Amino acid sequence: MRTVVESLTAGKACGRDATLTIAGTGRAPDTVQTWRQVNECARRMATVLRRWGVEPGTRVAVIADTSAELIAALQAVWLRGAAFTILPPPGRTGREAHLAKLRAILADSRPGLVIGDGIPGAVTVESIVAQAVTAPMAEAVQPGPEDLAVLQYTSGSTSNPRGVPVTHGNLAANLDAIEAAIGSDLLDPATNRWLSWLPLYHDMGLIGFLTLPMTRGCPLVLQSPLAFALRPAAWLERLTKDSATVTGAPNFAYALMAQLLEVGCGADLSSVKRMFSGGEPIDAAMMRRFTAAARPHGLDPNAVVAAYGLAESTLAVSFCPLAVDEVNRESLEREGFALPSARGRALVRVGRAVSGTQIRITNSEGEQAAVRVVGHIEVCGPSVVAGYWGEPPRPTPWLRTGDLGYLTGDGELVVCGRAKDVLFAAGRNIYPQDVEAAAVGVPGVRAGGAAAFGIPASYELGSGSGGSGGSGGFGMGDRLVVAVEARAGDDAGLRRAVALAVVSQTGMAPADVVTLRFGRLPKTSSGKLRRAETRRRYLAGELSPDRSGLVKGSVQ
Repeated sequence: MRTVVESLTAGKACGRDATLTIAGTGRAPDTVQTWRQVNECARRMATVLRRWGVEPGTRVAVIADTSAELIAALQAVWLRGAAFTILPPPGRTGREAHLAKLRAILADSRPGLVIGDGIPGAVTVESIVAQAVTAPMAEAVQPGPEDLAVLQYTSGSTSNPRGVPVTHGNLAANLDAIEAAIGSDLLDPATNRWLSWLPLYHDMGLIGFLTLPMTRGCPLVLQSPLAFALRPAAWLERLTKDSATVTGAPNFAYALMAQLLEVGCGADLSSVKRMFSGGEPIDAAMMRRFTAAARPHGLDPNAVVAAYGLAESTLAVSFCPLAVDEVNRESLEREGFALPSARGRALVRVGRAVSGTQIRITNSEGEQAAVRVVGHIEVCGPSVVAGYWGEPPRPTPWLRTGDLGYLTGDGELVVCGRAKDVLFAAGRNIYPQDVEAAAVGVPGVRAGGAAAFGIPASYELGSGSGGSGGSGGFGMGDRLVVAVEARAGDDAGLRRAVALAVVSQTGMAPADVVTLRFGRLPKTSSGKLRRAETRRRYLAGELSPDRSGLVKGSVQ
């Protein structure tokens, strides 16, 4: 097991002419440097960081848009034997909430240095780069496997974000496991080019689509997450322009791509060998729609890979080529047993555990569940962190992920949903993904623009007096609410269409359907739904001034 610092100072990572390309936006040209140039800049920046008091064990907070200078700064922190936390930049809305999150992270992580723009007392990336021009190249400080590498913060959808302390041992183990799972051929710099727009303040972007290709010396193209948010088609354009072979994104991005490909956008995806879908629950029907739309553009459907992971396991837990497990809906929802059934509910398989990682399913008492029995997903292994930052280590090596799922007879994992999000009503477990998939299938609802959650039976629709409703989503009540982002048009007709689609596909009628304008549905900085926050705003009367007034059983 080689640490990331050892990889950065020897061999592939700095000894080849493979390039890092930062995609230009608007009229700005691309920035292209070899990994060798990035590493030399990083070694000079490490000297500057030492002047600023960065020593082994120091924690550095960084906030900046994706750039070659940012990548060099991250390398420089590691070369000093220090660790970093990447902070999310402000979005287009919710500035006060963003500042509150930053203050919470900084108070919890207590960094010795802050690098970025717009933060009092911070050092800018540009000033470090300017000083590094004349600085000598520093010798690397080699960390031990127990030394902190990354302090990664969770999205904080229900509370203040929690720090996930990823050690160099965790990081090296997960990088090795990912490479073993996907095959070293995908990291051969002579035949591959990776491409990503994923934010670096989340584990999928930082670990999977920066650190892995960077430490293996593989060509990489990085787009700004903002560029994708403003123009999702930019991802397809860069895949075509760069003949990229490996890329990935969460489920919601593939929903947007399916729409673009269906109307004909001229994309050429014939070079793509792997497209990873991970970071949020994967909708089987939507991914089938994407692969059908992408096939005429040259994509081999076998290139699409379903992935499951979490920050607490550094990143990856399991991989598998996109495939579904069809089960009897009634048995799944009423008995928690995934009985195979042709033309049943289609759930995405996410494969077997990567090398070194173990997966088990347990019931609420911690007892191991039988094959195909739904329970709590737990993981352990060298990639799994020992505990949360500032909290005592777990008393057991097994980490309960917060997700529900089951193992198939051949040992593949199937994820059903988040435990806190499940609604129990009429003797059934209803999963929000099923409701949301039905809602986004209605014409006029934006792809990825639906959130389903439960409310107490005692809540008066439209009252806005339900209070915060606690920290949960589903599981806190027995009435269903669906919020959707809608295009301009007949809101009343759209609400009725959504209600009909949900009841016809899930058998449960929404008590309420709320329509929101584009960008109003609460999401994390990486685009994931924040169901608990959506529910909180609904109960507080903050989600929308207009309620549909639909009640259970009223859909005509």
